Amino acid sequence: MPISRRTFLTGAIATTFALTSTRHLLAQTAPRAMPRNAGIYRFKLGNFNLISISDGTLSAPAAIFAGNATPEELNRVLQQGFQGEQLTVDCNVLLVDTGRDKVLIDTGSGLLNAATAGKLIENLQQVQIKPSDITAVILTHAHGDHVGGLNGKSGLNFPNARYFIAKQEWDFWTATAVDLPNFGGPAEMKQQAIKIAQTQLGLIRDRVTKIEVNQEFLPGFTAIPAYGHTPGHVAIRIASGNAVMVHTADTVHTHTINLWNPSWQPIFDADREMAAATRQTVLAKIAGDRTLMFAYHFPYPGIGHLRSRDRGGFDWQPVNWQFES
Repeated sequence: MPISRRTFLTGAIATTFALTSTRHLLAQTAPRAMPRNAGIYRFKLGNFNLISISDGTLSAPAAIFAGNATPEELNRVLQQGFQGEQLTVDCNVLLVDTGRDKVLIDTGSGLLNAATAGKLIENLQQVQIKPSDITAVILTHAHGDHVGGLNGKSGLNFPNARYFIAKQEWDFWTATAVDLPNFGGPAEMKQQAIKIAQTQLGLIRDRVTKIEVNQEFLPGFTAIPAYGHTPGHVAIRIASGNAVMVHTADTVHTHTINLWNPSWQPIFDADREMAAATRQTVLAKIAGDRTLMFAYHFPYPGIGHLRSRDRGGFDWQPVNWQFES
């Protein structure tokens, strides 16, 4: 779908998928007076205690998730999914308490996005967990809405944590020369993505452990290769006893557009063909194995199951809300 430079910039400036720095917006945005619903959801996986923590929401034009679809095809999906041309996209951060470690998977936007996101630290307070209580932080990839929350105004947000990231992801972003030749957005957005990744990863250079895929790196945690969105992007398999859940990170972004049509390509994927193939493979295995799934950008709290659709793609079945975990 052809997207003009002006349309893309206007629609995507408020989202860290475009990875733009919006500190100037923070200064101009008045504090919100509206009451808010709770941004925490507790549940169990085997012997692990988990919490889905809302980092807030982002706003993004639907067209950026379907760069190779026609306007007519996209409009049909949006109509069927009760969505408009501008999407509100959730950001769900997962906290896993194993009894030995308090493990955070990704860190949200932090100070990098406008007032609708960057709510992780605020919502941690609701469960009486201090940032200093976090003992491990797993980064699925180095986009701003996943690594922006590594730091605050006074330094690292999680000073006592060990940091884990796939070796391939780390090596790509920290190389002397970094390029994203297949990035579909404007050149300045690509450069901003590189700058954010290098800046944020530089904060943890002396604290990071580079992990290999398909190997357990913490008890119960294994990185699954899910390359394409970024060169070293991973999903995370979490297992406690016989209970298993897969955190898909940005393997899939929407519960309609890219779930119903895994071959539709977000324009911001580093390798769009690879990302589409990865999406189909990872989602097909989750659906086939009937594995519980945690989705970073699906409607909060982002927990559910997949089932294959007769017409292709997958349907999302959220778990029933539990009032007592």
